[in-house]
Amino acid sequence: MSLEPFDIISGIFSFIFVAISLFVGLLILSKYFKYKEKIYFLVGATWIFISEPWWPSSLSFLVSLSNGVGLTSSVYFLIGNIFVPLAIALWLLAFTEFLFTEKRKLILLIFTLVGIVFEIIFFSLLFLNPSLIGTLNPPVDVRYKAFIMIFLLVFVLIVVFTGLLFARLSLKSDDPEVKLKGRLLIVAYATFLVGALLDSSIPLDEISVVFTRLLLIVSALFWYGGFILPKWMRQLFLKQK
Repeated sequence: MSLEPFDIISGIFSFIFVAISLFVGLLILSKYFKYKEKIYFLVGATWIFISEPWWPSSLSFLVSLSNGVGLTSSVYFLIGNIFVPLAIALWLLAFTEFLFTEKRKLILLIFTLVGIVFEIIFFSLLFLNPSLIGTLNPPVDVRYKAFIMIFLLVFVLIVVFTGLLFARLSLKSDDPEVKLKGRLLIVAYATFLVGALLDSSIPLDEISVVFTRLLLIVSALFWYGGFILPKWMRQLFLKQK
């Protein structure tokens, strides 16, 4: 089966987003071994797993270059969803290091229960009837059913809402660099929200898929800036006195 232009463009831009996300996540995570501050481990690992819903489309595209069809639907669904609860748990661990610390155990307990329920239902459907999870239009296009879509929407909203609260904390600082980190995180969460919603809720074509994936790539870069703030970003966004 020959690949359509949409499949090629979608696969390439999924791969670029995933590659950048893995690189960004590992860069942030590596700071843990240097500074021994677990926040770097948590937010680095969070971003790696946040990109998980785009892993199967990029991998399926690469596989399709050799077999023409990509991944099977069951493998596609498994790769794209199994670690989503872990991504949220890691982020909530990082978030409650700074906010709602007194309610940390309750927040994590509630989400742990939700995550367990999700995994039980997901694996039950995966083994009994994968078509109840979604429909794969090989090699890269997938349309999930309501169960997955609702959970992924909740996932996005949890990350974005708590992330904006986290960024707001940085904006209150008198330190211009910390304040800049807050602004960068706001951009990261906003672009991730818009990109993720567009990617999952509207039929995409060759132009719109590029736009949505570029938004996601921007979100990854600004997430990196919001937690690490490399020298080039400081020089770009801060007025030098």
